[in-house]
Amino acid sequence: MSESEIIRPKKSRKKIFILISFLLLLIISSYVYYNYFFVYSEGSRVGILYKFSKKGTFFKTYEGEMVLPGIKAGNSTTGMSTNRFQFSVANEELAEELMSKQGMELELHYLNYNKGLPWRGDVYAPEDGQFVVDKLILVKNEFPNGYGL
Repeated sequence: MSESEIIRPKKSRKKIFILISFLLLLIISSYVYYNYFFVYSEGSRVGILYKFSKKGTFFKTYEGEMVLPGIKAGNSTTGMSTNRFQFSVANEELAEELMSKQGMELELHYLNYNKGLPWRGDVYAPEDGQFVVDKLILVKNEFPNGYGL
């Protein structure tokens, strides 16, 4: 047995190890990107902004809630309930603007991620992903109830 025959298997093991490491890194990167950075859907919602606050234990984030037009079927004890849209805001300037518009009818643009990151805000329904509002499109009605909450 010559010396070249002994060295060859070690080189092929090293190539296989590098290939497997690269594939593993690719799979993990794809999983992380798809779940945490890929925008699953985007769109806009119209409703009355009735709750907006800055909260969090480790990561302070801006969280809001809108009442959307219409009603939906609730559970067996509540019967009917309102449609609510719960969301986070990552941009501090936008958050300050929304804080001053509580009680107004607004149209907001949102991005929907498959899973949430704690510094991006809360995840209210894990099966729906994380909704992050990135733009105020329009103030539709400053006083939707006639007295401006």
